[in-house]
Amino acid sequence: MLKEKLEKFFKIDRRCIFLVLAVVLFAPIMKPLGLPNKTIARDTRNAYEFMDKLPAGSFVLFSLDYDPSTRPELHPQAIAMIRHAFKKNLRVGVVTFIAGSTGLIEQIFQTVPGEYNKVNGADYVIFPYMANPVAVMTQMASDLYGIYDKDQDGKDAKTLPVMQGIKNYKNMSLIICITGTAMLDYWVAYVGDKFTVPVAGGVTAISQPGYGPYLQTGQLKGLIGGMKGAAEYESLIQAPGKGTSGIDSLNLGHVLVLLLILTANIILLIIKYL
Repeated sequence: MLKEKLEKFFKIDRRCIFLVLAVVLFAPIMKPLGLPNKTIARDTRNAYEFMDKLPAGSFVLFSLDYDPSTRPELHPQAIAMIRHAFKKNLRVGVVTFIAGSTGLIEQIFQTVPGEYNKVNGADYVIFPYMANPVAVMTQMASDLYGIYDKDQDGKDAKTLPVMQGIKNYKNMSLIICITGTAMLDYWVAYVGDKFTVPVAGGVTAISQPGYGPYLQTGQLKGLIGGMKGAAEYESLIQAPGKGTSGIDSLNLGHVLVLLLILTANIILLIIKYL
């Protein structure tokens, strides 16, 4: 009798398992659980600590160069780092060399500045999309306003309070490039190395290992990798977001699969020796 009951476990409709898995994955996406994150990658912590040590009022330039295809990994990184900048009362400038990034940038700045009472033009500025990154990076070395004379709303960039005292890289404390392309390499080669400007970045998980040499030589001050890196940064700033919810979902999904495998094997052993 017991054997027959146990054998019914292997006849469970697979749709029931898929339903349970869907619930387990979906719940943390709706509300991050904030499962304990005991290991913070050194490179993520270095990026956090470098920005955390900047004095209030410092100017940080964000280069957000990713499109919807890499949004799940990189959008949470951008949100977490911008939240950190606002939390530290840093001035924020935003540029992009990827046309598909413009809508994603708008999404961020429709909500995040309000969380910290930050005002467009006074605390942050968003510059329009530019297509030639090398030309832009070169021009910004001498005069930023030679290429970005207006912000994305058509306002005179030079007169904005957030840009007071900012003319070129010498007046910037940090450049952060979050990208699903090779744009971070450009910032390191054409700006960081040439003009000794601190550069940090955020990349997809699959791209992360390729930046090891830059980190070892100090050409990158820190690096966030994939959704896990986003969750780690959110943990450091104590602001759970999509990175945390994504990792929560993955962790719970893995736990469910392991429990099913373990249960199935235990039942098989019991059936075998009955």
